[in-house]
Amino acid sequence: MTDFLRFTMERFAPYAVAAPLLARALTRLGETRIVDLCSGGGGPWLDLVRRIPAAGGPAFRVTVTDAYPNHAAYARLREETDGSVTGYPDPVPATSVPEELEGFRTLFTALHHFPPPIAREILAQAVRRGVGIGVFEITRRSPLVLVGMLFLPLLVLLFTPFVRPFRWSRLLLTYLVPVIPLAVWFDGTVSCLRSYTPDELLALARAHAPGSVDWDAGVIRSSPFITRVTYLIGVPTRSG
Repeated sequence: MTDFLRFTMERFAPYAVAAPLLARALTRLGETRIVDLCSGGGGPWLDLVRRIPAAGGPAFRVTVTDAYPNHAAYARLREETDGSVTGYPDPVPATSVPEELEGFRTLFTALHHFPPPIAREILAQAVRRGVGIGVFEITRRSPLVLVGMLFLPLLVLLFTPFVRPFRWSRLLLTYLVPVIPLAVWFDGTVSCLRSYTPDELLALARAHAPGSVDWDAGVIRSSPFITRVTYLIGVPTRSG
């Protein structure tokens, strides 16, 4: 599933619209390090590592992390980005980021997995550490988006032969026993139902130390998709 999600991120770049937002935040902080949480198979970084500098942001390096590290995906990202994106080898829960992982924090298609108390704590930890944070979601609680989720199994069937690295197990669990198409549809549908609105994200963020961080939230269109990206950006009023 994470391989499929990573493939769609790389082919369709739905988070390209996040590049200008991140470029401005990194420039404002003078930050050149990003710590990506809940990275799965690597998320959108193969695309964003090029787009953020092109949008006026600084040269930077990304450390991708996850509670269940995908070492093969991390190695591939490191190779294809000439070392600009590296993976952290140990498990990293989003609620317990190691002290040595310093930098602007990001979460892509991830915060909706956490109920409000835990989501609030993830944001609060960034505030306490004095680092910026960006949250981006392509899932939304929208009837149109939920209808779109019905087409996800078809997309899995169409794109699976092109996903790399090749795995026989992926073909088996897609075509012979269609576990992956159904799991992707279920995960996408539940993710939409659990997604936060911009107002809800701001309420979570401002619950802790509201004066120490400038928060901005909104929704921006993600061409060529009919959906949109919901975002929350938090920039400390003074860099940590």
